[in-house]
Amino acid sequence: VGNHIDVITAKWVAQDAGIGAGVDSYFEYLVKGAILLQDEELISMFLEYNKAIKNYTKFDDWYLWVQMYKGTVSMPVFQSLEAYWPGLQSLIGDVDNAMRTFLNYYTVWKQFGGLPEFYNIPQGYTVDKREGYPLRPELIESAMYLYRATRDPTLLELGRDAVESIEKISKVDCGFATIKDLRDHRLDNRMESFFLAETVKYLYLLFDPDNFIHNDGSVFDVVITPYGECVLNAGGYVFNTEAHPIDPAALHCCRKRKEEQWEVEDLMREFYSLKKNKKFTLKKASNHDEVGSANEPEDASSEKGGEKRNCKKSSHSLLSCPSQSFNSKLAVLGQVFLDNT
Repeated sequence: VGNHIDVITAKWVAQDAGIGAGVDSYFEYLVKGAILLQDEELISMFLEYNKAIKNYTKFDDWYLWVQMYKGTVSMPVFQSLEAYWPGLQSLIGDVDNAMRTFLNYYTVWKQFGGLPEFYNIPQGYTVDKREGYPLRPELIESAMYLYRATRDPTLLELGRDAVESIEKISKVDCGFATIKDLRDHRLDNRMESFFLAETVKYLYLLFDPDNFIHNDGSVFDVVITPYGECVLNAGGYVFNTEAHPIDPAALHCCRKRKEEQWEVEDLMREFYSLKKNKKFTLKKASNHDEVGSANEPEDASSEKGGEKRNCKKSSHSLLSCPSQSFNSKLAVLGQVFLDNT
């Protein structure tokens, strides 16, 4: 696929094909969506793309940009945003290729003390007007994933280098500044939000082997819901592209309730009846979301098969998703329906 598409005309505006800016999140969500939703179609789509990526963009464990229809090289550059790729490869079990690519990227880090936005691979140097380093998280993210898969100490070395480099060249009185130019480490008067939200988080997780995010399933919580028991916090978290962890088991506990679906259909019917100048009164939605005390879980702990099982006591179901009455937050075609409609 290309880099940009006109959603009105369905024509490709930018026909450069690669794994970096403009298409990176698409590939990432194909894999993570397949894991999170157990969706075979998503992973089959990614594997099809992955064949083309290996055939046309991969050169000596680097990934270049090529013309999407011809396969000819259009930009022989490495973008710092592409550094997520080894981590993504590790999620599909392609660890050997991931490590080789990661080590290429790591050499760039060691050359400059950070990753420039663009790096000219044949020349081995930065690209004009793309010399900055805004403390992006992608290479550290890949290090965290690969370390969980391999325990290779080289990945911890990257983490150490990252901490020391960021402290040395980026730290200022009020935070950590973007590096405007990695060639002389000049600073810019800004700190990107993803530095705290992602870069620091992945560094922390790289060095915290006992963090709950890394849970192998030996410890978990059992939550009692109106639909039965739910197992939560057992591990297998999937990060979105902004490093927010999602517990796959929560999808089951937080599923849409059928009553809400019926309410949507009823409101839609009444809405179109109103459009036909018919009188109608919007009934206040019954509060299906309040959870009675009968559903409260009791403290319990037991061991089964040598595994610890924890059950947290709560005054309400932990994941009774809607936090307010249904009809007060429903919007149809931009029209917000309130009780006094």
